[in-house]
Amino acid sequence: MESRAGTDSMEPSGPKVLKGLTLDVGAMRRLEELHRNWRLGRPRSQRLMLADCDFRRVDLSLMDFTDAYFVRCNFERANLRGALFRDAILTGSVFDEADLTGAVFERADMRGTMFHGTDMTRASLAAADLRKDYSQEGSSDSAPACRFRGARLEQTTFVGAKAISVDFSGAFLLESDFSGADLRKTTFAAAQLQQIRLAGAELDGADFSTAAVDEATRDQVLAASLPIGSAPRLTEAEIRRRIGDHAQWVDSLGRAGRRLELDGFDLCGFDLRGVNLAAARLGRCLLARANLKQAWLLAVDFQGANLSEADLTAADLRGADFSDAHQRGLILPGARTGLIPGLPLSTRGLRF
Repeated sequence: MESRAGTDSMEPSGPKVLKGLTLDVGAMRRLEELHRNWRLGRPRSQRLMLADCDFRRVDLSLMDFTDAYFVRCNFERANLRGALFRDAILTGSVFDEADLTGAVFERADMRGTMFHGTDMTRASLAAADLRKDYSQEGSSDSAPACRFRGARLEQTTFVGAKAISVDFSGAFLLESDFSGADLRKTTFAAAQLQQIRLAGAELDGADFSTAAVDEATRDQVLAASLPIGSAPRLTEAEIRRRIGDHAQWVDSLGRAGRRLELDGFDLCGFDLRGVNLAAARLGRCLLARANLKQAWLLAVDFQGANLSEADLTAADLRGADFSDAHQRGLILPGARTGLIPGLPLSTRGLRF
């Protein structure tokens, strides 16, 4: 259902929740004005209260939603640069692949909210509640906390945030500040952490075991007596040798050479243009910013891999499995997808 400014549902007729609407930028500007009047105690005002509404790909940049109510709303791929959500209620909402550069979520209730592949550069989530959303159906064990899988969190502030059980798998974190945050049982699987601040953070049960971290971050984690791993990284020469062995394995149908199996390895930034990796096993591999232009990637296992900002231009992806892979900023022009002729294998899990 499309809503436009001027319809009855937009008029201030006392507190009520607007549900199930698809709203464009014009409608949201009208609602923002009514909401601002409500916050200032002016006439012709109404608090912004929305549930199960659709804002996909809408430009809401620089809008002020302080104290607003957005429950289970969909902001997928929306432009929210510089938007204000201070003290807002956002439980169960979806911000996947949205642009939240410089957005402010201070003290917001964000329980169960999703930010898969979202750009949150310089965003502030200070004192926000990112814990599990127990209002959703299911057991308390299955209730979701916030998920930042594959998100870009550069200079992002989480000071004092309640982040128990939050999922940062595959995220890129640079100069992010978690000072005083509650990070118990939080996971950073396959994430990249550089120059992170953890002063005063609660870290009991946090999982850094498969994260790629710099020395300063490693020291902070070890000081909290937590195990921390480091994804193994091969030299350029060793990578080329193994790719050569794999090419022999492919050409000989497995009778010579050796299949490439690099599950969990760090290949970030490697130049793999034009190589033949058909049927390689690269699950949970760190491939952020890798150059895979024109590569042969038929039937490759990328399950759970971090492919953020990897370049797959004109690559052959037929039969490849991208299930649960982190794909923020994945470059795909000219990539070939679909079935492998003669085999029941099709490209899976790839988001365009």
